[in-house]
Amino acid sequence: LELAQQNGRVVAALNAAKEIILHRVGNGRPGSKVSRYLKLYFLAQDIHERASSSHYPYNALTEAFFHSDVLFRCQRLLRQQGKACQTLAESIQLRQPFIYDDSFAQALGDLNASLEHLRIQSNPAWRGLLRSLRALAANLSTLDRLLGDASNPDALADATDSNLLDRAPRNLKEMWTRLRTQLTPTSLLFRHALRLSLALTVGYATLHAIHASQGYWIILTTLFVCQPSYGATRRKLGQRIIGTAIGLTVAWALFDLFPNPVVQSMFAIAAGLVFFINRTTRYTLATAAITLMVLFCFNQVGDGYGLFLPRLFDTLLGSLIAGLAVFLFLPDWQGRRLNKVLANTLTCNSIYLRQIMQQYAAGKSDDLAYRLARRNAHNADAALSTTLANMLMEPGHFRKEADVGFRFLVLSHTLLSYLSGLGAHRDTQLPTDVREHLIEGAGNSLAASIDEIATGLANKQPIAIQSDAEEGLAAELEQMPDEIDEAQRLVQTQLALICRQLGPLRTLAAHLIKETGAA
Repeated sequence: LELAQQNGRVVAALNAAKEIILHRVGNGRPGSKVSRYLKLYFLAQDIHERASSSHYPYNALTEAFFHSDVLFRCQRLLRQQGKACQTLAESIQLRQPFIYDDSFAQALGDLNASLEHLRIQSNPAWRGLLRSLRALAANLSTLDRLLGDASNPDALADATDSNLLDRAPRNLKEMWTRLRTQLTPTSLLFRHALRLSLALTVGYATLHAIHASQGYWIILTTLFVCQPSYGATRRKLGQRIIGTAIGLTVAWALFDLFPNPVVQSMFAIAAGLVFFINRTTRYTLATAAITLMVLFCFNQVGDGYGLFLPRLFDTLLGSLIAGLAVFLFLPDWQGRRLNKVLANTLTCNSIYLRQIMQQYAAGKSDDLAYRLARRNAHNADAALSTTLANMLMEPGHFRKEADVGFRFLVLSHTLLSYLSGLGAHRDTQLPTDVREHLIEGAGNSLAASIDEIATGLANKQPIAIQSDAEEGLAAELEQMPDEIDEAQRLVQTQLALICRQLGPLRTLAAHLIKETGAA
């Protein structure tokens, strides 16, 4: 679960980077500086796919190689590469050269030596596992090369398809189409718009009823606290109240310690700076800072002490209005749409799988269609993680499916890891005689099965718990003679791992449909 949540944060960072680059490029061609950042962005996407890939159930590897140091070697190399990513990030932020540590080659050499030692022992029980370990080592070796290339991104070849998907509407027709699709009570945005309008109307009526001296604080608090979901509103509400209380406490101490107006004006400037730095990342600190700034500014022209209680009272009142609005008026309980979120996650994974198989058929190419499918799959995984986190903050009656949701998240994230492992080796050349069998046969069959589960979830239709066809396909994929081509073995192993995930996914999906149907 921690891995899935961290993956969500990585996806959010990648999306933010894409939007900034897209904004800088606009409709023209990227300059040399932006082109450099674009290459680093594509490099980060490739690193993310390889870092999130999985080549075998790691608990089985841990049991089999408990007395070997091979997994420790993998862990050590991964830790070093993670630190290298942090160093690269600091180099980009500070505009300094990035120097990749040559000592990492020693860690990679130690891993290969450990693998060779296991191979020499010729243990028949390890034969299949060692092949998965070699695929893992090859993936780590490529990661090592990618991080080395980051030291001179200008030398990287330009991507054959460097387009970024601009989701902004391009004309009035597209704008109207998007608006029309949201003008329905089933739309979360439409319901939030109605809810927010009602909350602001109530806040406006309240400030006139109580004749608050700074009543706009009530409306501002309602505006900032009221979020599309109950869980997000509850989180923001707590941050707003705690931040306001901290700001008032610090302001009271600084008022007494530094009564000089000039010093207080400097504190106001510093507090404003802290607010703008943290307003999108640390809302509690940002709220405390803006409270400090407001009080110091008011103290320049009047009595700042007299605003302590009104500020606290108005914040509590605005938060109460926002909380009641989200709870009572058109509430969007996450459990009611959990089936659609799960269905979207599986659908995006199915599209990702189809794109991967196309890459194996036509050759590796990081084109827009592939990158979009990969990003959508990770976005859907992150959205599921966020939905479940919000569900945990809802009243008990509305989060009774949370346990099923988290079990589904573990399975779907594992499925995504196997897909990433398959995508990480797209440069593998398959023998001509097995392409049709694996790509047209097994690949399309697995994608169709994932789509079947997703359709059942989305429409709340009964889902078969067991599929004999999938069991037969998994058994067929796992039957690999010793003389089989290594490239085919790698692809076939990943497809078998994906196939084995479908049974547990079917069971959980059927359970969820049964529970929601009974409710």
